[in-house]
Amino acid sequence: MTDDHLVSRRYDWNDVAPVVGVVEALSDADGTDPDAVPTLAETVDPEALNELCASASTRDPVTVSFAHAGYDVTVRSDGFVGVDTA
Repeated sequence: MTDDHLVSRRYDWNDVAPVVGVVEALSDADGTDPDAVPTLAETVDPEALNELCASASTRDPVTVSFAHAGYDVTVRSDGFVGVDTA
C-alpha cells in the first residue's frame, strides 16, 4: 500500500482522535479552515471510526475508506490518514 496521496498525515491515535485527523487532512486538501469541512457524520459514524482505529491491534490492522466532500479518504489504525480527489 502506497502513501502517495494529495494529503497524507500520521498521528498517534492516543493523542489525536481519528475524526480530528480526518478533518485536518480534508482541510489541508481543500485549503480551508477545519470548521469549513462538511460535517463528517454526513458520511461516516465518527464514534465508530474512532473506536475502530483505537481498538485495532498491530496484528489485526484496520483500514477504513470512504468518500467525503469530493475527496476519497483512507484512515488506518496505524495512525495514517490519506486524502485524494474523488
